[in-house]
Amino acid sequence: MKTYKVIVLSIMGLFLVNCDDSKSKMDDIKQQVVDTSSAVGDKAQDLYEKTKLETENILNQIKDGNYNLAQDLIIKAVKQKLPSDVDQNVTLVDVAKDDNMISYKYSVNNLTIDALQAQANQNAMLAKLKTFYCSKDIGISAIRSAFTQGETHNYYINNDKALTLTLKPSDCDNK
Repeated sequence: MKTYKVIVLSIMGLFLVNCDDSKSKMDDIKQQVVDTSSAVGDKAQDLYEKTKLETENILNQIKDGNYNLAQDLIIKAVKQKLPSDVDQNVTLVDVAKDDNMISYKYSVNNLTIDALQAQANQNAMLAKLKTFYCSKDIGISAIRSAFTQGETHNYYINNDKALTLTLKPSDCDNK
């Protein structure tokens, strides 16, 4: 019986400690943004893995100089997987090509524009995207080769553009 009381008191103590709601809302929002930036690369990796079946055909088109056809094949393959949740706050909703760039459109929920646009958060997101974009993965290399001007990541909150992050193949020169 004494052991039972100790266990019950321990659980109640944990419950009471975890009920402390004094955390700042800003800290919660910042953590959501950090979680989002770390999940972006992971989710993008999953998305590109699913498109690897088309990679050989795309690479052959690039080798033959058919960049437009290769771009169309990439866009088609990615669009088949949309919408795709990046994390609990971000969903990839569209992809398009624009002047030899691939353009990703994300819908953002549960984050404010200020939190998304905070310089530290932008830097974290850009670093994660750059690591993925500059990887040696054959599928990613095909995308860099086909879209010679790079890629843009456009984040929308309530259908209003809140943030655009851009990467170019030259960003990978120092890797």
